[in-house]
Amino acid sequence: MSTHFKNIFYHLDEQLSASSEDLSESAKKKLFGQVKFYIFIQDLLKRVEPLLNNGEEIKGYLPFSPGPNSSIANVGMMGMAYAKTEEARNYVKAFNDVRGNRLMIFTEERMIFMTIVEFLEDQTYFSYPYESIDSIRLKQHTASYFDWEKRFSPKRVKIHWYTFDFQAGNNIFTETLDEKDTELLKEKMNSIEQLKSIMITDNVKRKSTFDFLFSNVNLQLKVLIALIILAAVAILIGSFIIPLFTNTAFNLPTVGRQLYQASQLSLLT
Repeated sequence: MSTHFKNIFYHLDEQLSASSEDLSESAKKKLFGQVKFYIFIQDLLKRVEPLLNNGEEIKGYLPFSPGPNSSIANVGMMGMAYAKTEEARNYVKAFNDVRGNRLMIFTEERMIFMTIVEFLEDQTYFSYPYESIDSIRLKQHTASYFDWEKRFSPKRVKIHWYTFDFQAGNNIFTETLDEKDTELLKEKMNSIEQLKSIMITDNVKRKSTFDFLFSNVNLQLKVLIALIILAAVAILIGSFIIPLFTNTAFNLPTVGRQLYQASQLSLLT
């Protein structure tokens, strides 16, 4: 149901700048087909309204779900949670999700981030005022693979994803985006004045060395790869190279005796 979740907020984001008359017939049919999900989301957004300051308006939405976005802390053991309130239980039943679906809300003053089930449970959310953000990391990453659909002429396909990372005060936010999410984010960066003024960079920026070391996913990934390589080298040395030298060392006296006996035989003859 994560696809439904993201598609609903894509449509809601479009509606912020489009009237109902602007919607095509196919879009209207699509909205009607997902009416039960829209009813639930509208109820969710009513809960968001009290979070807004006087005169503060929502300017856009950026939904996140496992697959297109990060999954490490949102699925499996890390994504387990128990829905206690009726609203949270209804959400889990409707979307077949616990902690996978998250939402970033853009206003003219700040970004508001929430994990849906946690917000329904106890109103947990994070506020990131634009004025507290020095820079935003939006870096493109590329990977490629061979598409073997045509067995005898595989096609090399490139895929792109992006890192969305920033620090706002003492809070740090990191997420992975697909290309559609990135385009949506760039639209907000170009249309919201305070967000537009924030520096965009390829590098991770932190306000302290501690934060840079322990909240830097890019650095942690490099360290993990280095540790894996070191572990592989250690296993290779321990399993093959050391036993090889050990066996050779133990055999040296035997080899010496054999050479001595051979030399004595040659003298006798």
